[in-house]
Amino acid sequence: MKMIPVLDILDGVAVRAVGGVRNEYRPLQSIGCQSSCPIEIAHSIQARFGFNEWYIADLDGIVHRRWNCDLIEELVEQGFSLRVDLGIRSIEDLYQIGALLEKTELILASEALADCTTLDLLTSMINPGQLTFSLDLIEGSMICPEGAWGDRTIEEVIDYVQQRGLQKIIVLDLAFIGCTKGVGTLELCRQLQEKFPKLEIITGGGVRTIAQISLLEQAGIHTAILGTALHNGQLNPQDVMAYRTAETDQ
Repeated sequence: MKMIPVLDILDGVAVRAVGGVRNEYRPLQSIGCQSSCPIEIAHSIQARFGFNEWYIADLDGIVHRRWNCDLIEELVEQGFSLRVDLGIRSIEDLYQIGALLEKTELILASEALADCTTLDLLTSMINPGQLTFSLDLIEGSMICPEGAWGDRTIEEVIDYVQQRGLQKIIVLDLAFIGCTKGVGTLELCRQLQEKFPKLEIITGGGVRTIAQISLLEQAGIHTAILGTALHNGQLNPQDVMAYRTAETDQ
């Protein structure tokens, strides 16, 4: 199973995301790093775990419509491969993020997209292979602007997205992020993987142990997003690397 660390960026610094309550997020303290600078943390995690690919949630863009383009470009220039959620709502937002379109893999999040017509337009302008759709949830219910998806069920939304050529789906329940309740999306991901076997299903939020990562893999999930457990030491480099090595050897 692939693992991708996450960085939530707010006011230009890395923050610890807990339960989706963004006004309570505080600067991230990561073992082995004395700073909350996203670039320094990325290098620290890379040195400890070997991760080079990151999922970036630009909360300044998502919440305040002021994007950390320079910071994200610097991460790319430092050699990191990025999947970035910028909170894209409309075609007009593309003009704000400029060169990031060519330098990162863009995440289109249900939380932000104005409506499904916007998704249609975006997939006509950008190669769907460079896009990931994020199904954003809170306690199992999809987060999206009112009326954006009509009366479609979650499975119908994913089917719609798949028909537009997107093959990578993040399933993320904000209520479980940074918490100790376990992984809240396991059963839904299992159902979606069975219904849409060609999709690459990615999930995170509450992943704390190698045993939980193994459960995700057994459910057919392709990629686990890791956050708090990397930074506070619950997941240590030896266990993560041993798991990744064992997978490579299989």
